[in-house]
Amino acid sequence: MKIDRYTRIGIIFIILAIIIFFTDVLNPFIRPFTNLFLMGSSKGKDILFFTILGLFLILSQLFEYNPYFKGSKVIQKIKSCKISAIFNLSKNTYIKISLVIFLATAIFGLILELILRYQIGISPFTTFVAMNPDSVATTSIIHSHIYKSSIGSGIIYILSNLSLGVPTGINTGDALSQYIPNLTNIILVILPILFLTQLASLKNRLGPSRILLTCASTCGLIGIFDGGLFSVPCGIGIYGMLIAYFNETDFDYNCAKLFRNKYILEKVEGKMEVMKSHKILSYSTFKRFLPHLFLILIIILRLSVSLMGSNTEYYEVNIMNPTATLEEIKSNLIDYSILSIQNNDNNNILAHISPEYNEIELLNSLTESLDGKSSAYSMTWNFYSYFKPNNEI
Repeated sequence: MKIDRYTRIGIIFIILAIIIFFTDVLNPFIRPFTNLFLMGSSKGKDILFFTILGLFLILSQLFEYNPYFKGSKVIQKIKSCKISAIFNLSKNTYIKISLVIFLATAIFGLILELILRYQIGISPFTTFVAMNPDSVATTSIIHSHIYKSSIGSGIIYILSNLSLGVPTGINTGDALSQYIPNLTNIILVILPILFLTQLASLKNRLGPSRILLTCASTCGLIGIFDGGLFSVPCGIGIYGMLIAYFNETDFDYNCAKLFRNKYILEKVEGKMEVMKSHKILSYSTFKRFLPHLFLILIIILRLSVSLMGSNTEYYEVNIMNPTATLEEIKSNLIDYSILSIQNNDNNNILAHISPEYNEIELLNSLTESLDGKSSAYSMTWNFYSYFKPNNEI
């Protein structure tokens, strides 16, 4: 029954992903739900979320519980190889490996963001917007898409070999491809490794922690390339792995009490008694709070970078490689409260815009206004603008 239940749900999720890929009929129902934890959900994110979630559910059951699969000649031959020892590690060892790879990849993404800005000659505290005739892609330290272009290229390659095109509404980040460092392509190797280590970390877990880790791992894999270290899905991924590592028993016990699951309660009651016997100031008790402390640290770092990089005096917009003259750009931006606009030393156009606008609305509006007038631009951010009444553009 257990195998059937998880596998069936996984198949349903895969079918949902296929329906979302080919149609928009489920968007009004799916999008509000996924938007809560994917930080600005989109068609592409929805497809990836249900696909990865479905694969985790199906493969975890296949490897762990299916006796026919485990007893097959192919699997037995793999087990006979020396390298197969890496598949026999404990579940928490796989979480440690996943966390190390995950954090190293996310931090390296921030380094790549700095390299990108150094090569282009813009401030670290800016949102970079790349534009080509077909698409627009943005990236910044606080919401990074530095890996997205590499992943997008990989998806385009797979779809083209299947004689399929990229559906309307999916942004592959292709506009960034000419700007990102070559080292960014390392994500194409890291993501499959992360998937396998997180898949292996699901083994021998009870239902609540298995579901938690499955959902957290799915969000984390998406967040690592679509949002980066400071994004909501990335934070969910790290937090979920830490909960499963440090607080699995407590999580299983509380979920079992909530849903009155006697089987799980009997499994963990002994461990819970041992945990309750620990002193409040003991290291064993402190470890249970580490996931929450780490989450608070990520939030503080995110807010600190946002506040430190905010320019409250004006928005500085650096229009790169303009294909229009300064006068044409001025004419195109006539509806904005422009404080100053001029050519700078790099033959780019530098504009200072009043800080009265909401940052996201100004960014989106400028992208439309500069479409066909430039190949890219950067804009400083203003965290405080989100707390002001919106000024219509």
